[in-house]
Amino acid sequence: MKTTFHFFLSTIFAVVLASGVSADQTSEFQALLGQNCAKKCPFQFYGWMEAGITVNNHGSTNEYDTGLTSPASRNLDPYSGNSYLLMTEQPSDVKLNQLWVGMTKKLDTRCGFDWGFTGDFVFGTDAKYTQSFGDHTFDYNWGTGDYYSSIAQLYAEAGYGNLRFKVGKFAPCMTHEVLPAVASFFYSHAYTCYNTPLTLDGAIAEYQLSDRVTVSGGWTAGYHSSFGGRFNDNGFLGGVTLKTSNATSLRYSVFYTDNEGVDIPADVMTYGRNYQSGKELIQTLVFTYQINRCWFYMIEGLYTDNDFDGAYQGPGSYTTKSYGINQHLIYTINSKWAVGLRGEWQRAEGTIFDAGPYTGGQGGDLYEITLGANWNVCPKVMIRPELRYDWTDYDNGRMVFAGGTKSSQLSGGVSTVVKF
Repeated sequence: MKTTFHFFLSTIFAVVLASGVSADQTSEFQALLGQNCAKKCPFQFYGWMEAGITVNNHGSTNEYDTGLTSPASRNLDPYSGNSYLLMTEQPSDVKLNQLWVGMTKKLDTRCGFDWGFTGDFVFGTDAKYTQSFGDHTFDYNWGTGDYYSSIAQLYAEAGYGNLRFKVGKFAPCMTHEVLPAVASFFYSHAYTCYNTPLTLDGAIAEYQLSDRVTVSGGWTAGYHSSFGGRFNDNGFLGGVTLKTSNATSLRYSVFYTDNEGVDIPADVMTYGRNYQSGKELIQTLVFTYQINRCWFYMIEGLYTDNDFDGAYQGPGSYTTKSYGINQHLIYTINSKWAVGLRGEWQRAEGTIFDAGPYTGGQGGDLYEITLGANWNVCPKVMIRPELRYDWTDYDNGRMVFAGGTKSSQLSGGVSTVVKF
């Protein structure tokens, strides 16, 4: 009852704001949708609210915070029919996914040197995915139960001509699907989101070689770790974007991090986690094709390979691997309606999906297909219903769905996004 009251109160608040704020707003994420920053003022404020519900045919529900120490681990106990549907884990609850507010000064180097910044604050059930849970510093543990807060982005920029620099906490956008509701077509998220960082702290340089080729690279503080450097993590984030035509784009991204070797303090252990050193490699390749005014297609490939000394459950070492393909096909009917189809396959070995996670489990294949729609009720309000089916061939002593007892699941959800 309390959650429902918060939901309706937040909806009323957002609609009131939406009625009086200019639509000429943007953020780094909204730029993915082709929106442009207003020219009349260099400083722009923006925000949105997303609330929704997801249910499944098994009827399992989640309890609230179990005290586990990372967003992924929280899905393990207690199990839920939605435990592995990223950011929709509470199937029977109407929830406030995101209350997102931000401010930006966009970088414009067409006339020479310029500077900019972006700051984003988010509250809701999704906020825990943008916290610094990698080393448990900065905004880690801002909140209780299922509702958290975080600084999703806070970075400064400077540039001259074709060269740009970015320093702070930012979204690497390694996959096509990203966390902000205004920049994703579907309410639920693909399995690829489990395998890539949603935010990173670091310093990145970007250089536009030509109108069609852009390269980037720089240092990061490790997987979801802050500048505090608690575990001596050092990472690299790089990429190349190639616009093969006005309608097509190909983007390669690579993330690598190396833990130099420290004992993890007891207050941040997860299932006895205490590795002495580790290496993580994540690579993605994303191809997009705007076929015509109505049809859009996207295909992306993912490969991860992680190697750690010291296991989650006992001494030794362990490795995890995952790879797969995610595809979107979206048809825009008119200015009000669009429908989309998502199909995904992922092979996961020794990951959270195994019985006894992170102990070198045999792994298995996961599949999902999602049918979704976007209904633009008005320029500031969008409703996103979807129907999703997941299945797997895991047979390692625990299935993935319905508390580890089922190999397939049908789920459905709907969310409302209000921009202000």
